[in-house]
Amino acid sequence: MVLIAVPCLRAASPIISDILPRSAVAGGAQVAHTGVYVPWGNPAAAAFDTAVVLQVGYENRYFAPELSDEYCSATIPTPYFNISVSYNFFGLAAYHEMMAAFSVSRKWGIVALGVEVDYFNYYDASAARYHHAVSAQVGVDVAVSSQVMLGFRAFNPTFSQIKQHGVVRSLPTIFDVGVSYRPQRQLVAMATIGYVPSVGVRWAVGAEYTMLDAVVAKVGASGADYVVPMLGAGVVVGSWRFDLAAEADFRVGISLMSNFQYRF
Repeated sequence: MVLIAVPCLRAASPIISDILPRSAVAGGAQVAHTGVYVPWGNPAAAAFDTAVVLQVGYENRYFAPELSDEYCSATIPTPYFNISVSYNFFGLAAYHEMMAAFSVSRKWGIVALGVEVDYFNYYDASAARYHHAVSAQVGVDVAVSSQVMLGFRAFNPTFSQIKQHGVVRSLPTIFDVGVSYRPQRQLVAMATIGYVPSVGVRWAVGAEYTMLDAVVAKVGASGADYVVPMLGAGVVVGSWRFDLAAEADFRVGISLMSNFQYRF
């Protein structure tokens, strides 16, 4: 039952790729958002962190236990570049996928660059074995002004895939460009447009407003051939931050994204 349900529900949600957990950033428009580093978002964003940051996150799609992502991440600044490591687990014991990432990032003036190596595997229950693939991601952020940031990322530009017994399991290939605009310290608006060969053109927009430096309100939407609205909120207490967001895909259901973060 699990093996049947997983691919059927995943096929109904083409906008965001399966093994990459969706973030709680408003609308998922995180390509040029540098306020919070998003694992498997734009690796260049980690270059803006000046403290050690630990994160854990959970995403559930359509209240189906087998469609859940659980991930953890750490970003460590050094005098030469920032280092980030991330790990994500998707699925259950009978069928699951795992992704691990190691990235380095650095700022040069108004430009930040990030390079990431990704290791992917999935469990083939019929053969009782794991299959593996290695890929990469590159990202760039450019501070056009104190208010405007441009971003770009390419995930799996090598089109890595696994072929086993005539079955091809492809990693998603994603090309995104984005912009963020911060007219004041408390408010940021973001937009992303990208191309996924298996889906086509996709887009995302969102805005976040921080009140009293403690509460964050989020609203956004994303889409490819239909619109998926998002609402969310965040709470900041000292070095701790918690974010929660919900997306409503009216064809199949609601997805919940959460992230818990601590800055040393």
